Amino acid sequence: MIIILAAYLGPSLNNIILVLAIFGWPGFTRIVRSQVLSLRERPYVEAARATGAGSLRIMFRHILPHVVPLVIAHVVLSATSAILTEAGLSFLGLGDPVAKSWGQILRRAQTGHALHQGLWLWVFVPGLAIALLGAGFTLLGMAMEERVNPRLRRSRL
Repeated sequence: MIIILAAYLGPSLNNIILVLAIFGWPGFTRIVRSQVLSLRERPYVEAARATGAGSLRIMFRHILPHVVPLVIAHVVLSATSAILTEAGLSFLGLGDPVAKSWGQILRRAQTGHALHQGLWLWVFVPGLAIALLGAGFTLLGMAMEERVNPRLRRSRL
């Protein structure tokens, strides 16, 4: 579906961002909504409501501080899929043709028969860069998620 929409909209960096946003928001909103629904039933929120705190005060003082770390962890983990999707769309020729991206480099190496000519670095370096950046964002997201979610924390001796 991403490929079809990107092909329909045409090759442009703005269109890739639009496609990533269209297909990325449902999972993000599901996570935030479930967390907010859980937090608003907590005893300290009920106590704040009973003492007369307004909706904005409850939202900014009691709910938002617990949601922000979860949002940050999800954004960092989503960066990996965004990088891979952009590289894939650029490799398929659906990215901005004048923008420099690893997917575009891989596309030009493939169409120029770089491997057949012994120019394997044109394929190896962008592929390795995509893999390392994706792994880096994944490890960063997992570390942030471990700090946010107490069930994922390892016990330290």
